[in-house]
Amino acid sequence: MRLVERETFTICGYAVETVAAQNDADISALYKDFFGTGREAVLLRLNGAKKGYYGLSWYTRGHEKYCYLLGIETGKENNPPENALLKTLEKTLYAVACYSSEKDIIEAWNEFFYSDIPGRGYIPNEPYNFYFEYYPENVHGDYELWVPVVKADL
Repeated sequence: MRLVERETFTICGYAVETVAAQNDADISALYKDFFGTGREAVLLRLNGAKKGYYGLSWYTRGHEKYCYLLGIETGKENNPPENALLKTLEKTLYAVACYSSEKDIIEAWNEFFYSDIPGRGYIPNEPYNFYFEYYPENVHGDYELWVPVVKADL
């Protein structure tokens, strides 16, 4: 795990609102739509578009319902394409961990969130309410988990 203070940046992509019980089916359908209908190509035409994929999550109702957005980093001056969302993530401190594609992502999230981060004396910065996975090459390759954090009060 490493700590990274990241400047404000923007993600543009397509989202689905889901719950834990529907997570796999909803997110699988989102990925199929994203890569099967040319949505990636639409996003790559935006100003400041960068290759690499973000799976951005944020809670919409307690810790029960949440949105998952599949997208790419873009410039902030864009208007989102039809049915897309543009999310600005403000400057903050993140805990970041890298994983090989063989590591189950749910297992990785649980270990990172509940063991690794607290083990280093930090806690998730819950009011920030954006968490993401980043795939630098492709969504079937190695990935990084990014969680906004603050120092834990001990």
